[in-house]
Amino acid sequence: MTETKGKKALSLCILRVLEQHAGKAQPLSTRHIIEYLKDDFGMIAERKAVGRHLLLLQEMGFPLSTYQENGKGYYLIASEPPAAPEQPLPFDPAALDAYLRAPRSAQTERAIARLQDDVPIYVADAERAKQDAGVFAALSVLKTAIRTGMQVSFRYLVVQPNGKKAPQRETPFSVSPYALFLAEGSYYVIVSVSGYGRLLHYRCDLMEDLKLTDQPVRESSTMVECMNGLDVAAYVNRTIYHTDVKETHTVQCAEHLAGDLIDAFGDAVRLKPEGETIRAEIDAPWEPIRRFLCNHLKHATLLAPAWRRAQMREELLSALSTYPQE
Repeated sequence: MTETKGKKALSLCILRVLEQHAGKAQPLSTRHIIEYLKDDFGMIAERKAVGRHLLLLQEMGFPLSTYQENGKGYYLIASEPPAAPEQPLPFDPAALDAYLRAPRSAQTERAIARLQDDVPIYVADAERAKQDAGVFAALSVLKTAIRTGMQVSFRYLVVQPNGKKAPQRETPFSVSPYALFLAEGSYYVIVSVSGYGRLLHYRCDLMEDLKLTDQPVRESSTMVECMNGLDVAAYVNRTIYHTDVKETHTVQCAEHLAGDLIDAFGDAVRLKPEGETIRAEIDAPWEPIRRFLCNHLKHATLLAPAWRRAQMREELLSALSTYPQE
């Protein structure tokens, strides 16, 4: 059994299971797929997650017969590769995470070509090719680092008031890269830095002397933001486009705050009395939740999601450290 890690590998592992164990005469139920994932790859997957990745494989063009169609289960109708589009496919500004690890086959190689091409590169003309040549070299190094799980070192350039670029510091940075994305005309890499508890991103065209190191990456699951996996699209929308991404938060607070909750969140809040307190389920972006909690520190506590609770705790401890007891 080969143990396979990384949530983004799930699509490829499901594809491998369907190739090896499913057919028209023997469709696989979701339960059977989950069992084969555990037996073949040492991967624990939930029913909902398997359903989402089956849908993703369909959207990628793989000829998948579904339970909804045949009433029995899932199998690949044919092994012919999907027809290549005449025009480049539209892509989300946040590209897919590059953590794709699965045993190779003809089908999985095609999946890697489409699913793991985390930075689509479309060169419009010779001038653009010349301008971006250094970026393409950086992307190649970063892709290798992400797929092999190794850290990279580099010097980061900043634009000075006179318009020239200079290193931000003389000593190089060493970071663990997790994913690449394209946003607003620039290529970025999402990383973690040793000793820093949050994800960061760097522009690839400002990374100089970029090299692979012999140090393994820090597991993304150790980051507060990645307790439920690295969501590249959510990260990009939050940090680059400043999109208000709604999340479901569970807050426990004193009874007298019920009116404040309704005033702040309206129909997005659901209240449930619990003795002398109230449990509230709130569908809202993080920032207004955070402001509410900070305004009512003594009477409101965040219960879930766990990674936001951990983030809140880190922020409070960090703030407390700046106010030592006199």
